Amino acid sequence: MGCVSKKRGCDLFYEASVAGGIPIIRTLTDSYVTDNVQSISGIINGTANYILSAMAAGQSYEQALTTAQAAGYAEADPTNDVAGIDAAYKLMILSRFAFGQELSLSQIAPVGITHLSASICQSAMENGWRVKLLAQIQQHGPGLYCRVAPVAVPVDQPLSQINGVQNAVAVQSEAIGTSLYTGPGAGSTATANSVLNDVLVAAKHLISGCQTIHNQKDAGTLAVTRFDQLTQTYLGFGKVAPQVLKRHADEADFSVKTITNNCYQITNLSATQREKLSAALPLTLVPIAGTADWTQVAENPMATTVNVAI
Repeated sequence: MGCVSKKRGCDLFYEASVAGGIPIIRTLTDSYVTDNVQSISGIINGTANYILSAMAAGQSYEQALTTAQAAGYAEADPTNDVAGIDAAYKLMILSRFAFGQELSLSQIAPVGITHLSASICQSAMENGWRVKLLAQIQQHGPGLYCRVAPVAVPVDQPLSQINGVQNAVAVQSEAIGTSLYTGPGAGSTATANSVLNDVLVAAKHLISGCQTIHNQKDAGTLAVTRFDQLTQTYLGFGKVAPQVLKRHADEADFSVKTITNNCYQITNLSATQREKLSAALPLTLVPIAGTADWTQVAENPMATTVNVAI
């Protein structure tokens, strides 16, 4: 896939045709061979991004899905897209090329967008965030942390500005710093272009005798943990009285800030506390990007060995 680069400050931005695929496979195999990739965070499902963008504009989930299907951006059975399964499979591939690490679907445990509402997307947008279905993977010490789930992205971050069927992947690496790769993630013309490109690449491999894309990263042996096991900050949406939420906060070690009616910022919420809060109150909790508390990460998390064919 051809790329056009643009420099803005210290970051590198790239435009690339995605069309339902992953915009940086060739870049990872060619440009990051001698670099140390630290994290990948991306919007890699055009259907889900289209629906979330429409919901932020006021459409219900059902209306947004119907529009996406009529426009050819969603399949008749959109389960893989809206449940985060398609994004999880793509994250598995990205992990293999960026870290040499194989992941399983159960390790990622993707969370989709069907539980979200237009009011949640709009409330987040009005207060400085955009809700995006993010696929994330990050190395921290001896561990690899992954997530596919709706995440509140601050408006000052480039991924928050990726709307409609656009896809984008942000790569943080030791030598290059931050790079953003963008392109269309759905649509008949863009998809046809990518499929034809894949056919041509496959034909070239067949002629040359090459059967697979060569991955120059060593096989990874990092312990895998989901981001939702980390203490972090969440946006909480729901009809809960502020005093009720404060009482729960006083009983545990987290803090609550009222943003608007039925919208709260909940800081320093651990996985255990999150589960208890969700069970006790009618709250939809959306993690805020970049708020994980790494100081509480165990030095030697339990590793899980899996074998996955990619």
